[in-house]
Amino acid sequence: MDELTRLQPLKKMLWMQVSVCLLAIVLITICVGYDIGLAVGFGCLIAIMNTLLLIWHILRAAETAKADAKKNLIRAYRCVAERWLNTGIMFVVGIFLLKLNVPAVMAGFIAAQLVLFMTNTNRA
Repeated sequence: MDELTRLQPLKKMLWMQVSVCLLAIVLITICVGYDIGLAVGFGCLIAIMNTLLLIWHILRAAETAKADAKKNLIRAYRCVAERWLNTGIMFVVGIFLLKLNVPAVMAGFIAAQLVLFMTNTNRA
């Protein structure tokens, strides 16, 4: 039950990210064009994947590490490393393999990250 309480703010942040990203993608696609909207969507997806990875690691830590401080610290470092690796790989895929518009991918990523930070201001 305690793990569900810890996940509530993260789930709220995730839904805010998804909502703002969908709105941004639709508006940009209508106003600027499909290619830019797709690139913004990919940038948003990178940030959303990071939030999903964070939630998954919290669930795994509650399941496996429980109250063991050493295991929790190892889980925290692993979470950070995987999120950095995921971000780097997804940027490489989007920019070099899919040839998406770089400023649009960055704008989508930054917008989704800003939503994450803005919804996280109340937590101590």
